[in-house]
Formats: sequence, C-alpha cells, structure tokens
Amino acid sequence: MPKILAIDDEPLYPRMIAIALEPLGHQVEMAFNGTDGLELARQIEPDLIITDVVMPDLSGYEVIRRLRREPRFANTPILTLTSQSDLQDKLKSFEAGADDHVTKPFEVDELVARVGALLRRAERAQQTEQSLSIPTTEMARLIAVHSLRGGVGCSTLAVNLALGLAGLWGTPTLLLDLVLMAGQVALMLNWSLRRTWADLTSVPAAELDFEVIRSITTRHESGLYFISAPTYPVEAETIHGDWLGVFLNLLRSHHDYLVIDLPHDFSDVSLQALDAAEVILLMMAPEMSSVRAASAALDTYARLGYDPAKIKLVLNAIFPRNGIPREKIENALGMPVTLTIPYVPDRLVEAINKGQPPLFEHPEEPISALFEDFAFYLSKEKHKKAKPEKPSEGWRRVYKRFTQRRK
Repeated sequence: MPKILAIDDEPLYPRMIAIALEPLGHQVEMAFNGTDGLELARQIEPDLIITDVVMPDLSGYEVIRRLRREPRFANTPILTLTSQSDLQDKLKSFEAGADDHVTKPFEVDELVARVGALLRRAERAQQTEQSLSIPTTEMARLIAVHSLRGGVGCSTLAVNLALGLAGLWGTPTLLLDLVLMAGQVALMLNWSLRRTWADLTSVPAAELDFEVIRSITTRHESGLYFISAPTYPVEAETIHGDWLGVFLNLLRSHHDYLVIDLPHDFSDVSLQALDAAEVILLMMAPEMSSVRAASAALDTYARLGYDPAKIKLVLNAIFPRNGIPREKIENALGMPVTLTIPYVPDRLVEAINKGQPPLFEHPEEPISALFEDFAFYLSKEKHKKAKPEKPSEGWRRVYKRFTQRRK
C-alpha cells in the first residue's frame, strides 16, 4: 500500500486528497504546515509527497529543498499543489526539486493520473537501482563533448548520444553535466533538479564512495542515468579537478558508458574529464569564430599530448545557408569531420523547449537515426561485434538501416 504524505495549511485539501486516493488503496497521511510535514516525512518515509506552496511557516519550496538535501528523499516523488499557476511558479517548483505541479482547485481524475504516473516512475527506478551497486567487469567508455564556443549544440549531442547508448545496449549508461555554471541536461530531459553536484561538494574526496554518488544520480524514464549541474553558479565554486578525478573513477567502475557535457574552457574540471576520455567530440558550427575556436582547442589537445585518434570533429549546421563548406573546414583544421548534424531547427528547438529529446520522443525520424547510428559507431567493440541475446528496439533500428544501405 503506497504511503502518501499531504502537506497543506488548508485542512480541506489533504482531506480531498485522501478522498481521491484512499479508495485506490493508498494510505494518506496529513500535515498542516511545512515544519510538521518535514517531521512526518522523516518518520514515515512516504512513497510520494504532495505539498502546498504558500504556508505560514515554511514554504513548499523550502520543504522540498530540505527534503532533497537528505539522501533518503533524493528520489521520492514530490508534487506541488498550489493556486499559483503562472509559468514562473511552475519553474520555481521544478527548481526546488519537485517532479510535478498541479493547480488548485484540482480535478480528481488529473490528480489520480499524476500520482499514478509518479509512483510508476519511482517503482521502475527502484527496480533498476540495484544493478548500479554491482561494479562492471571493465571500466566505462568515457566520451567527452567539448567546444570552446557555446551555442553549437554540445548539450543536444550529449543528451541524444547518451540516450542512444542506453537504448542500444541496455547497460548502465550515465550522462554527466559538468557545465557547472549553467548546465541544461536536466532541462533537456524535462526533469526537476532534485539533487545536483552541489549536494556533494562538502564531502571530502577521501570519503566519496559509490553509495554517496548514487544519492545524486537520477534515472530517466528511458533507462538513462544522469547527474545534474547545480542550480546556481555559486554552488559550483567548490568543485575542483582532484575531487572530480576520484568521482570519475568511481563512476567508471559502475557503468559501461559515461557521456560528459563539458564547459567551454580548459579549467581543471574540463582537463580531468578530457584526460580520462577515450573519445573527445569537438563540436563547432560552420562559421569563422567557431572554426577558430576549434583550431585553438585542437592546438591545446596537441600540447596536452592527446592521441589525435581519440578526437572526432562534429559539425553542426545551426543555420540554413551561407555557412563555411565542410571541405574548407577540414582543410583548415587538417582533419576530417566525423559527423555533420543537418539544419533541423524546428525539431531541435522544440526538443529543448519541451524537454523532449528527438531520439527518445521521435526515434524514427532522420535526425534521431543520425544520433542513434553515431551512438553505435562510438560503442565498445565488444558490443558492436556481437548481436545481443535480446536485441533492443534501438539495435534493431540500427541493424535495419545498416542492411538497407548495403543493398
């Protein structure tokens, strides 16, 4: 019997929630202010929490933030129920760490549907969580997405590439948002910021273990795991390269693939990830400033002694015409472009605004096929060489396209 905690300073609403949910087999506990709600949550550890926002002692936002700081509530579904219906109010709920937002007065059918969806999502996450506790037999393949110029699609590629790898092989795959000052991975996956890097910055490197790291790891409904960047830039200031090095080693021992969205620099954090990466995807757009930035990055990679074979150029056509031709870019940089992402603004902009990556929402479309085939190309050799015992839908799509091209 799922336990639901309803927190609201207006007693009518917790009772209405109980009337709606108890006939479905849910046990509803009630608290009538934020402070009591926090205390009761710690006592009963509910399966789902529904909280009002405007309360006289602690706001619902503060209740959520305090709960999310505690590892045992890191993945507990939380729904805000409030009369505030503006977009800004919804964003505040998600930034605090809520999973969903329903406006008062609510429709019973809508509340039941939202609660059911959140509980099913949490159950799926719990069922697969145990697999992460078992170290893999070999270290994860680490793929870093990098550029010295923003706005060229690094996060879009990182998100869809990670989804592709997770979908192809069904093995633990993690997407790591290291754009600490303004990371957008959670937004692009339409996920609330429950736990982020900021929740671990007070833990010394010597005390890090995988159980601690798992407390800030989120599982997307696709099966992809990810770690979000902090909400506020000031929260990222305590993260440094040595600490991250320990963190990455722990992550690599529990996953098959690790995709990292990097900041546009060569900071200590970036260098730790680039040093460890087996593949560096250097992204650029077909315009002069972006090509110059790519040239500077390649020069720095060479000075750092990186093997040229691990560097792959990705060209993203972010505008429809008058871009520098691919051949000229390749001649200027002295190496071939591995992947060209075509100009598809409607689908990609919609994906960003709605948090619906094309490979997850529209897997049959050409842009999704491009990302999925690229994920296969970057996969471990042991995966590419043998047909899986239980081929995934992603693997079947790639295989079908491959056989069609050979005809």
